[in-house]
Amino acid sequence: MPDLALLAALVGGLVILALAGDFLVNGAMDAARRLGISPLIAGILIVGFGTSAPEMVVSLDAAYSGNPGLAIGNIVGSNIANIWFVLAAPALLIPLTARQFGLRRSFWFMLAVTAVWIAWTMHHPLTPLFGLVLLALLVLYTFLMLWWTSSALRKGVDVGLEDGDELKTFTMAASLIVGIVGLPLGAHLIVEGGTGIARTYNVPEEVIGLTLLAIGTSLPELGAGLAAAFRRRADVIIGNVIGSNIFNLAGAGAIIALFGPTDLAPTFPQFDHWFMAAAAITLGLFVIPRNKITRLAALAMGLTYGIYLYGLVNGWNIAGGVESLLGGN
Repeated sequence: MPDLALLAALVGGLVILALAGDFLVNGAMDAARRLGISPLIAGILIVGFGTSAPEMVVSLDAAYSGNPGLAIGNIVGSNIANIWFVLAAPALLIPLTARQFGLRRSFWFMLAVTAVWIAWTMHHPLTPLFGLVLLALLVLYTFLMLWWTSSALRKGVDVGLEDGDELKTFTMAASLIVGIVGLPLGAHLIVEGGTGIARTYNVPEEVIGLTLLAIGTSLPELGAGLAAAFRRRADVIIGNVIGSNIFNLAGAGAIIALFGPTDLAPTFPQFDHWFMAAAAITLGLFVIPRNKITRLAALAMGLTYGIYLYGLVNGWNIAGGVESLLGGN
């Protein structure tokens, strides 16, 4: 049995991270409104970065602490969990319709970033040069989103963003402080607890990152999705997931790469990247034709995520199986 202090650090860090991310987004959105920044820009930049802040901060802490496997596992695992777990959970409450403004464009960009990540890491380690490429893609995505939405507003198109209720000054300031202090604190506790448990059981740190950390740092997206489902705002849930996946790879991934060169553990090209690509393609089956994500589809996605976790724990090697199949032919 692992040290109770390690368990407490891991669980406590996950809770702090989820709460701090929510406080930071709420406080930053209100501050943006007070400064006269449009809800459009605040929504794209603050919410997009804010819901991915846990992944970014955990990745920074893990990379700085010399635990790149934990950081990379957190990113890849979060992108898988965001689609097959975070998206499936609210879809069990209400069907999700892929009709939000800019959804298709954002999906194609997410697919492109995913493809660039997988293609590069098949043959090269994560390097500072690749980190700069990822940052350039993130800047490009942000610019394109602002351009698309500004053009749409000029044409009178409903972009689906709303003003929120203004917070009291003290509440806004407290929310910002809790978020700014809580995110690095939660991230540090998670890294310490996760690496400690991994060493206790001789579990590879990338497996901890792909499972416990991935699900834990996806809690802000899950909370936002469930809240939107209860408010019957299904149109924003898919967009939040797509935006989060882009920021995870191009933002948190860039952070790790800038600390490089960093080699990826064999599990990523052999198993996890296959499922990350499959998850992205699964989302496209709903976004491109604008089909509803029904409860049956949500159950299938949740089951697929369970299969992924089972295969991860049992060391499945999809790449090896494909090579054997092609070799046999």
